[in-house]
Amino acid sequence: MATKRAEALSAPRGGDGTFAQLPAILPGLVLCVGLAGLSYAVAAWPALNAVVPLSALTVGILFGVGVRLCVSLPAAVEPGVRWTLHYLLRAGIVLLGFRLVFQDMLTVGAGGLALVVLAVASTLALAVVAGRALGLPDTLSVLVGSGTGICGASAVVAVDGVIRGREQDVACAIAIVTVFGTVAMFAYPVIAAHLGLSEAAYAAWAGSSIHEVAQAVAAGFAFDAQAGVDASLYKLSRVALLAPVCAILAFWWHRRAGGSGQEKATGRAPFPWFVVMFVVMVGLNSVLPLSTDLRDGLVAVDSALLAAAMVAMGLQTRLVAVARLGWRPLALGALVAVWISLLALGGALIVS
Repeated sequence: MATKRAEALSAPRGGDGTFAQLPAILPGLVLCVGLAGLSYAVAAWPALNAVVPLSALTVGILFGVGVRLCVSLPAAVEPGVRWTLHYLLRAGIVLLGFRLVFQDMLTVGAGGLALVVLAVASTLALAVVAGRALGLPDTLSVLVGSGTGICGASAVVAVDGVIRGREQDVACAIAIVTVFGTVAMFAYPVIAAHLGLSEAAYAAWAGSSIHEVAQAVAAGFAFDAQAGVDASLYKLSRVALLAPVCAILAFWWHRRAGGSGQEKATGRAPFPWFVVMFVVMVGLNSVLPLSTDLRDGLVAVDSALLAAAMVAMGLQTRLVAVARLGWRPLALGALVAVWISLLALGGALIVS
């Protein structure tokens, strides 16, 4: 009975359904928001940033997993956790559009844009092919490929909104892209010094291949200030591909599944409207003269929503289920990370 009630609360509702169920949702929502606030404090901790810089999103999912592992949560929080994961996640992805402008994609030039598109597409394709060879489910492979190819944890959760993977797949994918993205963030400046890369080549390499936005920017500025700016532009060009990738995956996922569940009931695949709204927000941000304060405020709200959703994701994750996946996801993550790095390095040397 409790499970059915939680599932009902997690499903999209129209009208005033959410407000009528606010008392049931509130405990879990408060828990997620509170842990998200704590994740911000930990992510901003100078001692931690000096060793391994982590975003509030990454810390949030770690908190969620840790709490689920160490504490027996009351049933009263479950509906709110599921609601947070469904609604706040999609709202956060929509507002993610205010971090981008279409002009960013043009700044890197035709060669840079071709490199970015090739890196994202080939990484996703390789992840699926290699994942099947390793005996992994397509959901996990697509999530790892998306996180590696596009923008880390944000891409993982956005794509999960389209393919609807298992909680353990999402948690595992986020862990993998965080680990290999962090390794790249520290390794790239050292490798660049040995290779004697120019600023332009290094920026193109870092921005086209490092997983998270924060990691790519940090690696860029570790080279010099201009490399930090240029790496950011390449990275934002990859982030802008999130919408078309989600649209393509929604179509492919429907075709490969042959229609099931909600698709059979309605005669059509559930459409990821939040992705459409993400594109609309990018468009508004590109053409409207928004003030810096307003844009910064929207970005701050977006970060808070995504952090709360990451906490909810962690609270929904059973660590035992993740552990059962074994070494194969790690091997997949390493393979696609090496692939996108080598491809981007070769392309960077050409376009620069």
